[in-house]
Amino acid sequence: MLARALALASLLAWLGPVCVGAETAPVVLVTPLVYGTHMPGLGDSATKLAKLIKERSGGALQLDLKQPGDGTMPDEILDKVAEGKVDAGFSTASFWAAKLPAAALFSGFPFGPDAKTYLDWFDNGDGLSLYQEMYDHAGVKVHVLPCAFGGAESGGWFAKEIRSKDDLKGLRMRIFGLGARVMSQAGATTVLLPGSKIASAFDKKEIDAAELYTPAVDIEQPFKDKVKLIYMPGWHQPETVLELIVNKDRWEAFSAEQRSLIEGVCKTLLQQSLADSAGLQAAALAEMTNKYGVRVENWPDDVLAALKDAWAKVAKDEGDQDYFFRFVLDDIDKFRAKPAASDDPAPAPSQQDMPAQTAQP
Repeated sequence: MLARALALASLLAWLGPVCVGAETAPVVLVTPLVYGTHMPGLGDSATKLAKLIKERSGGALQLDLKQPGDGTMPDEILDKVAEGKVDAGFSTASFWAAKLPAAALFSGFPFGPDAKTYLDWFDNGDGLSLYQEMYDHAGVKVHVLPCAFGGAESGGWFAKEIRSKDDLKGLRMRIFGLGARVMSQAGATTVLLPGSKIASAFDKKEIDAAELYTPAVDIEQPFKDKVKLIYMPGWHQPETVLELIVNKDRWEAFSAEQRSLIEGVCKTLLQQSLADSAGLQAAALAEMTNKYGVRVENWPDDVLAALKDAWAKVAKDEGDQDYFFRFVLDDIDKFRAKPAASDDPAPAPSQQDMPAQTAQP
């Protein structure tokens, strides 16, 4: 009898931890990233997000971060999250602009809002509801949360000085997205080029200028030893909004407490990155000047004026082609025009005012 009792006790002791573990197994969200976690501001925000979620949930909710290309390429993230092939993604919406033109307006666009204005628009205006509206009406099954600010970019690296708007004509510049369309409108020749090829392109004199990331990330790039002139501000990307997208079914299956926890962490990161980002970029620019001899110059006034005029034409063209783009941009412009002292939230759009988007492939 004693031997049987000891054997049973031994079996229960072995099963006990397994049963407890099964009951308390953490919820793990496979989360591919657009930017590697080694990138200051742009990528390390994902590490901070995962850390805060794990801490605040007591380990019950965790993100399994996947570096870019680790099973998912950056431009695949949205589709994979929507289809449930991965649970979530940490990205910036401009990556989906070919499918959803208004996406660029939620991530940073020419002469767009700074971080503080974006945060106010999300919290006190229509920004957050329009952000979700964009995905819902396009039939993309994700829940979106703006989750951090990645910082403002510089105006680019230049191998030649830009003294007036005439110097933009024929300028060969590596630049993407809406910024590229603005530069083209202003007379420049835009070049599609991977970031890894920028240094050699400068060496071979294939380009005269290039934009890449924020100063805090650019300082790690090799072309700082080859090109010694930066123009500020980064008119084409005054801020970079980073988003957490979660598969819609996965999000709706969460408890109210889990959803609230994730929302709270994203709000914390938005506030933290709002406070930290400007200093991070300023420190990088100072180091590039003091350590590497890089000149940081302001754009000539007539150049910025010409670029603003070009942006107005590009924005009108985009709005004519995509109604939701125009609707969102109008909403941002109206919000920015409100008196700074006003704390009143922007009125919610009425149902008849909301654009009816058609689902996109």
